[in-house]
Amino acid sequence: MNMEWNKDKEKKILLKYRFTLTMKIIRIIAATLFFFWLYMLVVSISYDALGLDKKHLFYSRVAMDWTQPNLQEDFGSIDSSEITPFLTQKMSYPVYKMIGKEMELVGTKKLVKGIFPKNDTEYFKPKTESEHDFYLPEHPKTGNKLEANERPGVWTKLEKVHEGTVAELSFSTKKYMTPEEMLEFLKPYDLDVLWMPLYTGELKEFEESSWGSNDSLSVAPFGFTGGREADNRYRSQSKYGLEEKFTALNRKLMLRQMKNLLENESTSYRENFLGLSHLEERYNYLIKEGFQVYGAVVTGPVKELLKLKENEQIQGADLGEMAYWNWSEE
Repeated sequence: MNMEWNKDKEKKILLKYRFTLTMKIIRIIAATLFFFWLYMLVVSISYDALGLDKKHLFYSRVAMDWTQPNLQEDFGSIDSSEITPFLTQKMSYPVYKMIGKEMELVGTKKLVKGIFPKNDTEYFKPKTESEHDFYLPEHPKTGNKLEANERPGVWTKLEKVHEGTVAELSFSTKKYMTPEEMLEFLKPYDLDVLWMPLYTGELKEFEESSWGSNDSLSVAPFGFTGGREADNRYRSQSKYGLEEKFTALNRKLMLRQMKNLLENESTSYRENFLGLSHLEERYNYLIKEGFQVYGAVVTGPVKELLKLKENEQIQGADLGEMAYWNWSEE
């Protein structure tokens, strides 16, 4: 059979093949999107079922309690959690400071659990320097007495602000105390105790970043505050206040969480994701030597904070956030 070739036939054939090719491409794209959607559905369901984000969120808060004075979450606030196609977990939650009797929103904690872990706090207000430096009362290696590097203007500023103001203040002490002794030391003042710098063997059992001068020495803060606990799946969580009636429990919970991290999590997880350095050395020191604190972060009316100026055991005061009166009169 003889078929005559012409441009019209060529055009029809090209259109037919173009349509066929287009449909193949569409089907491939649709199949790819469907399988990607199915893959992400399985990943998301597995992620939610396993509750891995709950564990990471819990331990990030534990680490924040220990290393960031008076930075905390508000129970009931909403956590954000997602997992990417490459199985990188991204989480975030708002963080607050207790100023007086009210929580003040100050930033967002952002976490990334993956090849390049991240644990940052993004503050709403830019910070140019540390608000809370604590100074050791004696040198860990020599036992020589040390002084605090006084930040100028702290007491003057408190004297000038209106007495209807509440504020956050940190200070160091000239000697070590147990947490119970520190709470008893501060009992005469109408203040809430939020956090205490805890000596865990820095520069004695292990090397840690430090700064100061011949007469003063400060190390990266690691502290004692209200303890946390959670159930086996980290879905039910609770935190206790830094109060005398909970001190023994808070000590027990801190040691329990340190032990859990050491036994169940890798060094990379503890150090690179949570930012907890020398956790094993700290844990062993606390077990052997007990809990010794050398300062505190407190909050309350400025007239009460000013009374601390007259206490000879207090040195190196730093003033943090201030707010309008929100205190309860007794």
